[in-house]
Amino acid sequence: MTTDIEKQLIETNLRFRIATRTAKLGYWVFEVETSEVEVSEELLHQLGLPADFTWSLQSWKDRLHPDDYDRAITQLATVTEGNPSAYFNVFRLRHSDGGFRWIESIGDFIHDSDGKLVRMIGTHQDISRRIEIEQALDAALENSIQTNEALQRSNQELEQFAYVASHDLRSPLRGLQNLATWITEDIEESGKEVPESVREHCSTMSKQIERMQALLDGLLAYARIDQSYTSTEPVDLNQIVSEAIAFVEADSNFEVRLESDLPTVIGNSSPMMRVMVNLIDNAIKHHPGPSGKIIIRGGMVEDGTAEVIVEDDGNGIPPEHRERVFRMFETLGRNRQSGKGGMGLAMVRKLVLSCGGTIRFDASPLGGAAAITRWPTDASRPANKKSPELTHRLLEAITGSSDLTDADPDAAAE
Repeated sequence: MTTDIEKQLIETNLRFRIATRTAKLGYWVFEVETSEVEVSEELLHQLGLPADFTWSLQSWKDRLHPDDYDRAITQLATVTEGNPSAYFNVFRLRHSDGGFRWIESIGDFIHDSDGKLVRMIGTHQDISRRIEIEQALDAALENSIQTNEALQRSNQELEQFAYVASHDLRSPLRGLQNLATWITEDIEESGKEVPESVREHCSTMSKQIERMQALLDGLLAYARIDQSYTSTEPVDLNQIVSEAIAFVEADSNFEVRLESDLPTVIGNSSPMMRVMVNLIDNAIKHHPGPSGKIIIRGGMVEDGTAEVIVEDDGNGIPPEHRERVFRMFETLGRNRQSGKGGMGLAMVRKLVLSCGGTIRFDASPLGGAAAITRWPTDASRPANKKSPELTHRLLEAITGSSDLTDADPDAAAE
């Protein structure tokens, strides 16, 4: 007849087996003097072996991966022959399907009354999924580093090309400009009547040369923008915007003002100042009337970034053109023939991105365009955040699911 104590032991053992199976955690007991080994069903299950398989120390040695054999054996010998405080071993064991599984084994020690090590008890966990994810992360990081290096080389080559191109083209442009000037002077000095169309052609040629010079100046300025501003100094956006308004010196017919209190951000004041000056100046230059209103407002947003909006009461930008205006050499409508280089907003975006920010255009409640910039703060800096999107993409590629609960428990814990 089964006693109450025996029933409790049976129930406790059953619960333990269920817990280890659910947690996918095998265990082993190693008798140091006899080298006898007792293992759990879960340990055998992890290697695709039947529950009645006879496991021994030799079984473990026979299944070790050749590349891990010496290290794993040495680690075991270190703890059995010395006076260890802990046992930790990671190795690959051959599965019954012929493949190998990464195993993490952690053990503790039992000593006799004389302090002699007599028994080791430890866990046996399949961490293959976790290793695959770590390797995928390492590969992604390496690829990111290589891509970044390639981009840096490309940017350096682009900057060099832009510098050489703009420098080498200036000389023939100066020659053309001088030629147009000489033709005009010769006409004036000759005192002869020439068709008005000749004067118009000379004027058009001079304007086109000036436009080409502006394009080259813009291209060179764009190429010289630093790819990344790594300064982490606090920057008061209220001061930046106030100084930008003063620098632009708008006509008295234009109302340009800061409407709300702006936060302090982390970054470099120089590119931020250039961005604000360009956006305010751009709103004034492209305003359709002789007078208007430019309002700057902003604050903190949910993602922890600081938002600054420069908006006006002009004609605005149609939705289909709000991305196009950031392209190099792009101007819209009547501004196509303005003689400007069309590099302003392209440089603004590059400056914003180099500071880790974003910029886009939207409609303004004032009726015109709203340039919406966002800047990093202490609360939004990437170094203080993990990136679950990357982890989920890697999990989906490796496991077929982006759900962390479908992955190995250790991988989910990572």
